[in-house]
Amino acid sequence: MSGFATNFASDELKKRKILSDVALGNVPPDTIVTNGTLFNVFTREFIKDQSIWVKDGVIAYVGPDHDPAKGEDTVVIDADGMVLLPGLIEGHTHAVSNRYGIEEFVKHLIPTGVTTVVTETIELATFVGKDGIEYPVKGLMGQPIRFYYTLAPLCGLTPSEEIKAPTNEELLPLLKDPKCLGIGEIYWSNLFLEGKQGERVREL
Repeated sequence: MSGFATNFASDELKKRKILSDVALGNVPPDTIVTNGTLFNVFTREFIKDQSIWVKDGVIAYVGPDHDPAKGEDTVVIDADGMVLLPGLIEGHTHAVSNRYGIEEFVKHLIPTGVTTVVTETIELATFVGKDGIEYPVKGLMGQPIRFYYTLAPLCGLTPSEEIKAPTNEELLPLLKDPKCLGIGEIYWSNLFLEGKQGERVREL
């Protein structure tokens, strides 16, 4: 195992140990949300008098209210019986649009409880190619919700509709981006086309 991999594994074990200690009540959480009604997404139950303990931005404990260890900097939030539920995931949308900006999209999305978004990147790319993917992707970073994206293959019904499509070599760095979850909307029938048009999509 390389030094990087060893250090990474060691750091992960330390983080897990800290979360375990928080859950056991041995280490104070950074944030405690108490007196909430928890929605269990598996059983569809609303469970009263529940709390959530957070350490280093990660949930360490979810369960019945009791008195955990508190540090000087521990923030306690009384949910006052309000419903606590996991952040929702928008699995397919078009956050990049010629009708509104990403910031406007986010502003209207946050109140809905969505905390993670997977967006297509086809809109601007159709007109300007690679720049139309890279520029909006930069705009997804640093937002108050988590963004992932799918890479637009820019398939067309005819070759003339693909003149702005980047080469696969140009798209490879984007496919290696951890925020890129794969290929986006595509004409699947193009996989069966003969010649360069089909070859490009099959290779991609």
